[in-house]
Amino acid sequence: MLLPNGVEKHKNLSTSFTKFDQLLQDLGENRFSGYIKLNFWEYEGVLVLDTGRMIEAYSSEKDVYLTGEQAVLRILKRSQEQEGSIEVHELPNEIAIALGYAFQSSGYKEDGSLANYSLGQVFDLLERESVTGYVDFQFSRKKGAGTVYYLEGTPVEAVIMSNSGKVVNGEPVIQKFSEIGEFFQPDVKVHRVAEPASIVEDQAFIIPWQHQRYIEFWGEIFDYINQLMVEQLKRNKFYQDVRKICAEVADHYPLLHVENGDVEINESFFEIKRIVHHRTFRQGIAMVLHKALQMAPARRFKKLKIQEIIAAAAKIAEKHDIPVEQVNTEKLIVQIFRGLI
Repeated sequence: MLLPNGVEKHKNLSTSFTKFDQLLQDLGENRFSGYIKLNFWEYEGVLVLDTGRMIEAYSSEKDVYLTGEQAVLRILKRSQEQEGSIEVHELPNEIAIALGYAFQSSGYKEDGSLANYSLGQVFDLLERESVTGYVDFQFSRKKGAGTVYYLEGTPVEAVIMSNSGKVVNGEPVIQKFSEIGEFFQPDVKVHRVAEPASIVEDQAFIIPWQHQRYIEFWGEIFDYINQLMVEQLKRNKFYQDVRKICAEVADHYPLLHVENGDVEINESFFEIKRIVHHRTFRQGIAMVLHKALQMAPARRFKKLKIQEIIAAAAKIAEKHDIPVEQVNTEKLIVQIFRGLI
């Protein structure tokens, strides 16, 4: 698969001097559509954005190929390392979406059934079957290669690379494919995604510059549980306990590492310093709070009423205007206090 060049906004930015989170924030504020390409020795990662939001990614190193949320996390991690390079390519909105879907595609009609098809016939087939994905062409006699991206049977972008390595993309390239196909029969591989779906950024990640209200919600949840610990459970070492537990679970939840993690928790503030995976964050925080509560004497939990705690958490969520799809406070409190009340 050949990536479309689009409009090259940045080339050869160094990871040693570029703050990747700041780059993402700038692109998000400018409603950028296109992709960021991250390169290291034996590593390539591509993060696709649509109107400033992360919608898909792939990460490739040695024999490890990732897509989706895990690819985004790998790219974010590698972007903090030294000696890498970053490129930024702007694309029209529909091409960015098609590129994102292409990363989800799998082989389709690669059994040789298209061997005797002309390129025109291949294009007609993809249109009739409303294919979303891409088709790769490899021309014999070292005549180059090409890729055409499809959305629901409509070609939205085409890229061709000559045997000398020159790359051209854009609408005229599709016509060029048809002209070349009259003289050379290419090897054709079609890749299709059956159920296209993009990453839902707000649900998949916590992004500090976008989700400050959510971060403040968690800060108040910690303060509320600290208050319960002091006033009801008669233990006044809550934040000391939390830091100790974070150190214990850091191998499984590196984002909670006391010194080098992405989350900082103390009696003064609750801070998320970099983009974190929402589901992993929730699991880790719920575990930490559960273990911290276990530090209090079991007999004192008889004083607590779970429904009152659920109502208090819901009130905090309402105060910060947190939608239920982002945090189900009842499920959260039950998870934190399981087996204790």
